[in-house]
Amino acid sequence: MLKPEDHILAWTKSPFSSEIINEAKLALSEFERGISTPLTDAFSIPLEFGTGGMRGKIGNGVGLMNTYTVGRAALGFVRHLIKTNKKASIVIAYDSRRMSKEFAEVSAGIAASLGVSVKVFPVVTPTPLLSYAVRYYKASGGIVITASHNPPAYNGFKAYLADGGQIVPPDDAEIIGNIVSITDWNQIQFVDPKSKIYKQYVTSVGKDCFASYLKELKKANIQSKAKPADRKNLKIVYSPLHGTGGESMKATLNYFGYKSVFIVPEQKKPDGEFPTVKYPNPEEKDALALCEKHAKIKKAAVFIATDPDADRLGVGIRRKDGEYEYLNGNQIGSIMAAYLCEKVSSKKSKTQFHLIKTIVTTDLQESIAKKNKIKMANVLTGFKYIAEEMKALDKKKSDKFLFGGEESYGYLPVPFVRDKDSLSSALLFVEILAEKKDLLTYLNEIYLKYGLYRESLYSLTLEGSSGQAKIKESIENLRKTNLLGLKIGERKVVSVMDYGKQTVAGTAKASIFKGMPKSNVIQLELSGNAKLTIRPSGTEPKVKVYSSFRSLSSPKTGEQISPLWDELGKEINVAEKEFLKLAGLTK
Repeated sequence: MLKPEDHILAWTKSPFSSEIINEAKLALSEFERGISTPLTDAFSIPLEFGTGGMRGKIGNGVGLMNTYTVGRAALGFVRHLIKTNKKASIVIAYDSRRMSKEFAEVSAGIAASLGVSVKVFPVVTPTPLLSYAVRYYKASGGIVITASHNPPAYNGFKAYLADGGQIVPPDDAEIIGNIVSITDWNQIQFVDPKSKIYKQYVTSVGKDCFASYLKELKKANIQSKAKPADRKNLKIVYSPLHGTGGESMKATLNYFGYKSVFIVPEQKKPDGEFPTVKYPNPEEKDALALCEKHAKIKKAAVFIATDPDADRLGVGIRRKDGEYEYLNGNQIGSIMAAYLCEKVSSKKSKTQFHLIKTIVTTDLQESIAKKNKIKMANVLTGFKYIAEEMKALDKKKSDKFLFGGEESYGYLPVPFVRDKDSLSSALLFVEILAEKKDLLTYLNEIYLKYGLYRESLYSLTLEGSSGQAKIKESIENLRKTNLLGLKIGERKVVSVMDYGKQTVAGTAKASIFKGMPKSNVIQLELSGNAKLTIRPSGTEPKVKVYSSFRSLSSPKTGEQISPLWDELGKEINVAEKEFLKLAGLTK
């Protein structure tokens, strides 16, 4: 393990340019004087793989995204594929961000230099199609260059294995070991896309791949009882938020009979500067302002938006008064989960269906699964863990994956992709809308049938080495505190689950950790079916607090939902503040 100053020193010599060397020398000078700045952090703190691979700001240094850090990640990953596959092959996709195409070419070139066959998408492409393409081409792995919904300054590198899912234990440790062992930056051999070796090993993904995806989607049995005319006449406004989803989303919806799909013109073209939004994230209401504007003009039944790599999906539903109701990720996922669970439950099939969610996703879905006799699994945050559960289900003949989701606007209603997929999710969502007509009423029916739950996510950004230390300290503060029996808001802590030490206190059972890798997460169960969870983000300099509370009073009618919903909001706000205070943080 290199010391911080060793990382800086490595950038003060070959193979780096004089400009980078001068930057590194300045960083070294500041570091030696005990000065901590973004520059010293950039050269001394390496980027790490988290729940979504490697992600960071673009710039020079071991801690930022550049051709060298991407090249090192690609080299470590491809070496792993070669070690585990005699005839290794790889598929690569990229999004609309700064340097994305260049990083994809760097990765492809490194694979080619090692004699590995490469398929590269010729244009910006949704992440779920990369996951599908790995399976379609029977490749050994895949890479997608994306920073998802981060601001323009960021980019990232996500690695996939042969099942189409992101890397998980034990492969992740081996791959990371490969990457960190590359301490001589001269090992990274860049290959010109015009060179003979590049052309020999690197070819383009053909149109047949997406055509096959659509055929699989048609066989997936997620279509509703909606009439063809209902689909044809359903007005949909869509925004790819300057990302990769534009053509693929419209083609998918058109293929299934939705002919009135209007793409927001200001956000239609891929653009890594994301000029019309502060954050290209469908979780942010501000990012959907243009969607709502055009939806009102068109009097659309729904507007939908995807993040730049088109794996996340946000929606707004037209109300009777002409305004639009923004649904959060838990609500969108719960509508899909309820619909699919009720659909298979009514058929009384001998197949055992499975619903998989993350530990911070609403427990409403657990209630839905239980009532419909669907098996339920909770996994750590990160869709790769949902994909891992799906892989295990492949080995069981009588068991079948039904739905997977996470609160952060990621869902998967089909078994042939192994990452969150906005394309199939959008199709399922509009299918439910086309059948049910009034989704807000359907959502209320779900609350009445399965329980009224409300969730919240609070994120605190703490950048740099001092921020990392503060995040670590906040988790340790909670570990040192005797939380069991403590009153938070109006509810008592009945269980404490430490996913880092894999210990439990209270009513929870240690079996919840079965098959799980350790993760620096602490979760509290409160009386009355409520949870508070704190975890550091694996991809951003943030600590996140998740709240999921079931109403202590069960609504009997739709009219009772709104006041109880407001009460839950107030209760969660108080609980979050008290929980953050216990962690030594403030809201």
